[in-house]
Amino acid sequence: MAYQFITYDQNEGVGRVVLNRPEQSNALNPAMLQELAEVFREISRDAKVRAVLLTGAGRNFCAGEDLRERATAELSAPTSNEPAFDAFAPNFSGQSERPGGAPYTPSAVSVQDGPQPLLSSEFVPLNPNPTPLQNPGNQTARMLQPTEVGRGGPLFDPSTSDITRGRGAASYSEQIRLFYTPLVTQIRQLEKPVIAVVNGVAAGTGLGLALACDIRYASDRARFVEVSIRVGLLPGGGTGYFLPRLIGLSKALELAFSGDQMEAVEAERLGLVNRVFPADKLLEESYKMALRLAKGPTRAIGLAKVMMYRSANLNLEQGLDMESELMEEATRTQDYREGLQAYLDKRTPNYRGQ
Repeated sequence: MAYQFITYDQNEGVGRVVLNRPEQSNALNPAMLQELAEVFREISRDAKVRAVLLTGAGRNFCAGEDLRERATAELSAPTSNEPAFDAFAPNFSGQSERPGGAPYTPSAVSVQDGPQPLLSSEFVPLNPNPTPLQNPGNQTARMLQPTEVGRGGPLFDPSTSDITRGRGAASYSEQIRLFYTPLVTQIRQLEKPVIAVVNGVAAGTGLGLALACDIRYASDRARFVEVSIRVGLLPGGGTGYFLPRLIGLSKALELAFSGDQMEAVEAERLGLVNRVFPADKLLEESYKMALRLAKGPTRAIGLAKVMMYRSANLNLEQGLDMESELMEEATRTQDYREGLQAYLDKRTPNYRGQ
Protein backbone atom coordinates (compact mmCIF):
# COMPACT_ATOMS: atom_id res chain seq x y z
CA MET A 1 0.00 0.00 0.00
CA ALA A 2 1.25 3.47 -0.91
CA TYR A 3 1.39 6.05 1.86
CA GLN A 4 1.62 9.84 1.61
CA PHE A 5 2.92 10.86 5.02
CA ILE A 6 4.84 7.78 6.16
CA THR A 7 7.12 5.21 4.57
CA TYR A 8 7.21 1.52 5.35
CA ASP A 9 9.61 -1.26 4.44
CA GLN A 10 10.66 -4.59 5.87
CA ASN A 11 13.85 -6.59 5.82
CA GLU A 12 14.94 -9.75 7.65
CA GLY A 13 11.79 -9.81 9.73
CA VAL A 14 12.09 -6.17 10.79
CA GLY A 15 9.44 -3.68 9.72
CA ARG A 16 10.49 -0.03 9.62
CA VAL A 17 7.89 2.74 9.87
CA VAL A 18 9.15 6.27 9.17
CA LEU A 19 7.17 9.45 9.84
CA ASN A 20 7.78 11.35 6.63
CA ARG A 21 7.01 15.05 6.95
CA PRO A 22 10.56 16.25 7.65
CA GLU A 23 9.87 19.88 6.67
CA GLN A 24 7.23 19.98 9.42
CA SER A 25 9.40 18.04 11.89
CA ASN A 26 7.08 15.08 11.22
CA ALA A 27 4.15 16.84 12.89
CA LEU A 28 1.01 14.73 13.03
CA ASN A 29 -2.13 15.45 11.05
CA PRO A 30 -5.26 13.29 10.67
CA ALA A 31 -4.09 11.70 7.42
CA MET A 32 -0.75 10.67 8.93
CA LEU A 33 -2.44 9.23 12.01
CA GLN A 34 -4.78 7.26 9.79
CA GLU A 35 -1.83 5.90 7.80
CA LEU A 36 0.00 4.93 10.97
CA ALA A 37 -3.02 3.03 12.28
CA GLU A 38 -3.31 1.27 8.93
CA VAL A 39 0.35 0.28 8.73
CA PHE A 40 0.29 -1.17 12.24
CA ARG A 41 -2.79 -3.17 11.30
CA GLU A 42 -0.84 -4.45 8.30
CA ILE A 43 2.10 -5.36 10.54
CA SER A 44 -0.16 -7.22 12.97
CA ARG A 45 -1.41 -9.42 10.12
CA ASP A 46 1.98 -10.07 8.53
CA ALA A 47 3.68 -13.09 10.09
CA LYS A 48 6.92 -12.23 8.27
CA VAL A 49 7.30 -9.06 10.35
CA ARG A 50 8.47 -10.02 13.82
CA ALA A 51 9.86 -6.73 15.18
CA VAL A 52 9.20 -3.06 14.38
CA LEU A 53 11.22 0.16 14.30
CA LEU A 54 9.40 3.51 14.44
CA THR A 55 11.38 6.66 13.64
CA GLY A 56 11.17 10.04 11.92
CA ALA A 57 12.63 11.32 8.66
CA GLY A 58 15.13 14.16 8.83
CA ARG A 59 16.41 15.66 12.05
CA ASN A 60 13.44 15.03 14.36
CA PHE A 61 11.28 12.18 15.57
CA CYS A 62 7.93 13.96 15.81
CA ALA A 63 6.99 17.50 16.85
CA GLY A 64 3.50 16.45 17.91
CA GLU A 65 0.31 17.79 16.47
CA ASP A 66 0.54 20.10 13.47
CA LEU A 67 -0.42 23.33 15.23
CA ARG A 68 -0.20 25.31 12.01
CA GLU A 69 -3.01 23.23 10.54
CA ARG A 70 -5.00 23.55 13.75
CA ALA A 71 -4.54 27.31 14.01
CA THR A 72 -5.42 27.85 10.35
CA ALA A 73 -8.57 25.78 10.66
CA GLU A 74 -9.79 27.07 14.01
CA LEU A 75 -8.83 30.73 13.89
CA SER A 76 -10.23 31.14 10.38
CA ALA A 77 -13.66 30.10 11.67
CA PRO A 78 -14.22 32.20 14.81
CA THR A 79 -17.96 31.55 14.85
CA SER A 80 -17.52 27.83 15.37
CA ASN A 81 -17.28 26.35 18.83
CA GLU A 82 -15.91 23.06 17.55
CA PRO A 83 -12.25 22.23 16.83
CA ALA A 84 -11.13 21.24 13.37
CA PHE A 85 -8.63 18.69 14.61
CA ASP A 86 -7.97 16.55 17.64
CA ALA A 87 -7.10 18.01 21.02
CA PHE A 88 -6.42 16.51 24.36
CA ALA A 89 -9.14 17.62 26.76
CA PRO A 90 -11.48 14.98 28.20
CA ASN A 91 -15.23 15.44 28.03
CA PHE A 92 -16.24 17.33 31.18
CA SER A 93 -19.79 17.90 29.96
CA GLY A 94 -21.19 14.78 31.59
CA GLN A 95 -22.60 13.67 28.25
CA SER A 96 -21.27 11.43 25.54
CA GLU A 97 -22.55 11.32 21.99
CA ARG A 98 -20.53 8.28 20.91
CA PRO A 99 -21.45 4.74 21.89
CA GLY A 100 -19.05 3.61 24.56
CA GLY A 101 -17.65 7.10 25.07
CA ALA A 102 -17.75 7.87 28.78
CA PRO A 103 -17.49 11.41 30.13
CA TYR A 104 -14.77 12.23 32.60
CA THR A 105 -16.17 11.75 36.10
CA PRO A 106 -14.53 10.73 39.37
CA SER A 107 -16.40 7.43 39.25
CA ALA A 108 -14.71 6.61 35.95
CA VAL A 109 -11.42 6.19 37.78
CA SER A 110 -12.75 5.01 41.13
CA VAL A 111 -10.67 2.39 42.89
CA GLN A 112 -13.92 0.52 43.42
CA ASP A 113 -13.90 -0.36 39.74
CA GLY A 114 -10.95 -2.66 40.34
CA PRO A 115 -7.62 -2.81 38.47
CA GLN A 116 -7.47 -0.87 35.24
CA PRO A 117 -5.54 -2.90 32.60
CA LEU A 118 -2.82 -1.27 30.55
CA LEU A 119 -4.03 -2.88 27.34
CA SER A 120 -7.48 -4.03 26.35
CA SER A 121 -9.71 -5.29 29.15
CA GLU A 122 -9.67 -8.64 27.40
CA PHE A 123 -7.15 -11.02 25.90
CA VAL A 124 -7.38 -13.94 23.50
CA PRO A 125 -4.39 -16.12 22.56
CA LEU A 126 -3.30 -16.08 18.93
CA ASN A 127 -2.45 -19.76 19.32
CA PRO A 128 -5.77 -21.60 18.79
CA ASN A 129 -4.66 -24.78 20.56
CA PRO A 130 -5.05 -23.91 24.25
CA THR A 131 -8.44 -24.80 25.71
CA PRO A 132 -10.53 -21.64 26.25
CA LEU A 133 -11.15 -20.65 29.84
CA GLN A 134 -14.67 -21.52 30.89
CA ASN A 135 -14.95 -20.42 34.51
CA PRO A 136 -17.04 -17.20 34.46
CA GLY A 137 -16.40 -16.58 38.13
CA ASN A 138 -12.66 -16.35 37.70
CA GLN A 139 -11.48 -12.76 37.19
CA THR A 140 -8.48 -13.81 35.12
CA ALA A 141 -10.73 -15.94 32.93
CA ARG A 142 -12.87 -12.91 32.22
CA MET A 143 -9.74 -10.93 31.33
CA LEU A 144 -8.66 -13.55 28.84
CA GLN A 145 -11.79 -13.68 26.73
CA PRO A 146 -11.69 -12.70 23.02
CA THR A 147 -11.53 -9.14 21.78
CA GLU A 148 -11.38 -7.66 18.31
CA VAL A 149 -9.25 -4.64 19.21
CA GLY A 150 -5.60 -5.12 18.38
CA ARG A 151 -6.23 -8.50 16.72
CA GLY A 152 -6.38 -7.32 13.13
CA GLY A 153 -9.98 -6.13 13.33
CA PRO A 154 -10.96 -2.59 12.31
CA LEU A 155 -9.96 -0.01 14.88
CA PHE A 156 -12.22 2.61 13.40
CA ASP A 157 -13.96 3.29 10.12
CA PRO A 158 -12.98 6.75 8.80
CA SER A 159 -15.66 6.56 6.13
CA THR A 160 -18.39 6.78 8.77
CA SER A 161 -16.94 9.82 10.50
CA ASP A 162 -18.28 13.28 9.78
CA ILE A 163 -14.85 14.82 10.21
CA THR A 164 -13.15 12.59 7.64
CA ARG A 165 -16.03 13.10 5.20
CA GLY A 166 -15.93 16.87 5.55
CA ARG A 167 -19.34 17.11 7.22
CA GLY A 168 -18.43 19.35 10.07
CA ALA A 169 -16.23 19.16 13.11
CA ALA A 170 -16.30 16.61 15.86
CA SER A 171 -15.82 17.15 19.56
CA TYR A 172 -12.37 17.00 21.08
CA SER A 173 -13.05 13.60 22.59
CA GLU A 174 -14.44 12.22 19.33
CA GLN A 175 -11.35 13.23 17.44
CA ILE A 176 -9.06 11.66 20.05
CA ARG A 177 -11.03 8.44 19.70
CA LEU A 178 -10.89 8.63 15.91
CA PHE A 179 -7.19 9.31 15.49
CA TYR A 180 -5.07 8.79 18.61
CA THR A 181 -6.80 6.01 20.52
CA PRO A 182 -6.67 3.52 17.62
CA LEU A 183 -2.99 4.14 17.00
CA VAL A 184 -1.82 4.01 20.62
CA THR A 185 -3.83 0.89 21.42
CA GLN A 186 -2.69 -0.81 18.22
CA ILE A 187 0.97 -0.32 19.17
CA ARG A 188 0.44 -1.50 22.73
CA GLN A 189 -1.66 -4.53 21.77
CA LEU A 190 0.60 -5.63 18.94
CA GLU A 191 2.21 -8.88 20.12
CA LYS A 192 5.50 -7.94 18.50
CA PRO A 193 8.23 -5.71 19.95
CA VAL A 194 8.11 -2.07 18.83
CA ILE A 195 11.21 0.10 19.21
CA ALA A 196 10.99 3.89 19.01
CA VAL A 197 14.12 5.31 17.39
CA VAL A 198 14.08 8.89 18.67
CA ASN A 199 16.43 10.75 16.36
CA GLY A 200 15.63 14.31 17.47
CA VAL A 201 12.77 16.19 19.08
CA ALA A 202 9.85 14.18 20.47
CA ALA A 203 7.25 16.71 21.56
CA GLY A 204 3.61 16.71 22.63
CA THR A 205 1.71 13.88 21.01
CA GLY A 206 4.97 12.87 19.33
CA LEU A 207 6.30 12.18 22.81
CA GLY A 208 3.19 10.10 23.49
CA LEU A 209 3.84 8.13 20.32
CA ALA A 210 7.36 7.28 21.49
CA LEU A 211 6.12 6.33 24.96
CA ALA A 212 3.56 3.94 23.48
CA CYS A 213 6.43 1.84 22.10
CA ASP A 214 7.97 -0.98 24.10
CA ILE A 215 11.59 0.15 23.91
CA ARG A 216 13.00 3.62 23.26
CA TYR A 217 16.47 4.28 21.88
CA ALA A 218 17.52 7.90 21.51
CA SER A 219 20.14 9.96 19.74
CA ASP A 220 22.45 11.97 21.97
CA ARG A 221 20.85 15.07 20.50
CA ALA A 222 17.28 13.94 21.14
CA ARG A 223 15.04 16.14 23.27
CA PHE A 224 11.76 15.31 24.98
CA VAL A 225 9.22 18.01 25.72
CA GLU A 226 5.56 18.12 26.69
CA VAL A 227 4.63 21.29 24.81
CA SER A 228 0.84 21.16 25.08
CA ILE A 229 0.74 23.53 28.04
CA ARG A 230 2.34 26.22 25.86
CA VAL A 231 -0.87 26.50 23.86
CA GLY A 232 -3.24 26.01 26.78
CA LEU A 233 -3.76 22.26 26.37
CA LEU A 234 -2.78 19.22 28.38
CA PRO A 235 -0.73 16.13 27.53
CA GLY A 236 -2.20 14.00 24.75
CA GLY A 237 -1.48 10.93 22.69
CA GLY A 238 -1.27 8.80 25.82
CA THR A 239 1.45 10.94 27.43
CA GLY A 240 -0.61 11.60 30.55
CA TYR A 241 -0.93 7.86 31.01
CA PHE A 242 2.56 6.68 30.13
CA LEU A 243 4.77 9.45 31.52
CA PRO A 244 4.07 9.11 35.27
CA ARG A 245 4.35 5.33 34.98
CA LEU A 246 7.82 5.65 33.48
CA ILE A 247 9.44 8.49 35.43
CA GLY A 248 7.19 8.96 38.47
CA LEU A 249 4.27 11.26 39.15
CA SER A 250 6.15 14.25 40.53
CA LYS A 251 8.60 14.57 37.62
CA ALA A 252 5.83 13.94 35.08
CA LEU A 253 3.75 16.75 36.60
CA GLU A 254 6.72 19.11 36.48
CA LEU A 255 7.21 18.45 32.76
CA ALA A 256 3.48 18.75 32.03
CA PHE A 257 3.12 22.01 33.97
CA SER A 258 6.28 23.74 32.75
CA GLY A 259 6.67 22.65 29.14
CA ASP A 260 10.42 22.39 29.76
CA GLN A 261 12.49 20.08 27.59
CA MET A 262 14.49 17.09 28.75
CA GLU A 263 17.83 16.17 27.22
CA ALA A 264 18.59 12.61 26.16
CA VAL A 265 21.04 11.90 28.99
CA GLU A 266 18.50 12.94 31.61
CA ALA A 267 15.81 10.90 29.87
CA GLU A 268 18.03 7.84 30.10
CA ARG A 269 18.80 8.49 33.77
CA LEU A 270 15.09 8.67 34.60
CA GLY A 271 14.20 5.59 32.57
CA LEU A 272 12.28 7.42 29.87
CA VAL A 273 14.58 5.88 27.26
CA ASN A 274 16.48 2.61 27.41
CA ARG A 275 19.74 3.72 25.81
CA VAL A 276 21.33 6.77 24.20
CA PHE A 277 23.59 6.43 21.16
CA PRO A 278 25.66 8.89 19.11
CA ALA A 279 23.45 10.32 16.37
CA ASP A 280 25.41 8.58 13.60
CA LYS A 281 25.07 5.18 15.33
CA LEU A 282 21.44 5.34 16.43
CA LEU A 283 19.75 3.62 13.50
CA GLU A 284 22.47 0.99 13.21
CA GLU A 285 22.27 0.05 16.88
CA SER A 286 18.48 0.11 16.89
CA TYR A 287 18.35 -2.18 13.88
CA LYS A 288 20.73 -4.62 15.57
CA MET A 289 18.35 -4.98 18.49
CA ALA A 290 15.29 -5.25 16.26
CA LEU A 291 16.99 -7.96 14.20
CA ARG A 292 18.01 -9.82 17.34
CA LEU A 293 14.40 -9.79 18.56
CA ALA A 294 13.04 -10.74 15.11
CA LYS A 295 15.23 -13.85 15.12
CA GLY A 296 14.11 -14.79 18.62
CA PRO A 297 11.04 -16.69 19.87
CA THR A 298 8.66 -13.86 19.00
CA ARG A 299 5.54 -15.67 20.17
CA ALA A 300 7.06 -15.80 23.66
CA ILE A 301 8.17 -12.17 23.32
CA GLY A 302 4.62 -11.17 22.41
CA LEU A 303 3.18 -13.05 25.37
CA ALA A 304 5.79 -11.49 27.66
CA LYS A 305 4.65 -8.08 26.40
CA VAL A 306 1.06 -8.90 27.31
CA MET A 307 2.11 -10.19 30.74
CA MET A 308 4.27 -7.20 31.63
CA TYR A 309 1.72 -4.56 30.67
CA ARG A 310 -1.20 -6.36 32.27
CA SER A 311 0.56 -7.29 35.50
CA ALA A 312 1.26 -3.64 36.32
CA ASN A 313 -2.39 -3.21 37.31
CA LEU A 314 -3.05 -6.62 38.88
CA ASN A 315 -2.53 -7.87 42.37
CA LEU A 316 -0.10 -10.72 42.96
CA GLU A 317 -2.71 -13.47 42.83
CA GLN A 318 -4.17 -12.17 39.57
CA GLY A 319 -0.71 -11.74 38.09
CA LEU A 320 0.33 -15.28 38.91
CA ASP A 321 -2.97 -16.63 37.57
CA MET A 322 -2.47 -14.80 34.29
CA GLU A 323 1.16 -15.95 34.15
CA SER A 324 0.09 -19.58 34.36
CA GLU A 325 -2.31 -19.18 31.43
CA LEU A 326 0.20 -17.39 29.23
CA MET A 327 2.95 -19.84 30.13
CA GLU A 328 0.68 -22.69 29.06
CA GLU A 329 0.18 -20.99 25.71
CA ALA A 330 3.93 -20.53 25.27
CA THR A 331 4.57 -24.24 25.84
CA ARG A 332 2.29 -25.07 22.91
CA THR A 333 4.31 -23.11 20.37
CA GLN A 334 6.72 -24.59 17.86
CA ASP A 335 9.39 -22.20 19.10
CA TYR A 336 9.26 -23.75 22.56
CA ARG A 337 9.82 -27.23 21.14
CA GLU A 338 12.64 -25.88 18.95
CA GLY A 339 14.25 -24.25 21.98
CA LEU A 340 14.17 -27.49 23.95
CA GLN A 341 15.54 -29.52 21.04
CA ALA A 342 18.31 -27.03 20.39
CA TYR A 343 19.26 -27.21 24.07
CA LEU A 344 19.52 -31.00 23.87
CA ASP A 345 21.43 -30.82 20.58
CA LYS A 346 23.75 -28.11 21.93
CA ARG A 347 23.09 -25.86 18.93
CA THR A 348 21.66 -22.42 18.29
CA PRO A 349 17.86 -22.57 18.01
CA ASN A 350 16.18 -21.60 14.74
CA TYR A 351 13.05 -19.80 15.88
CA ARG A 352 10.26 -19.09 13.40
CA GLY A 353 7.83 -17.11 15.50
CA GLN A 354 5.30 -19.93 15.52
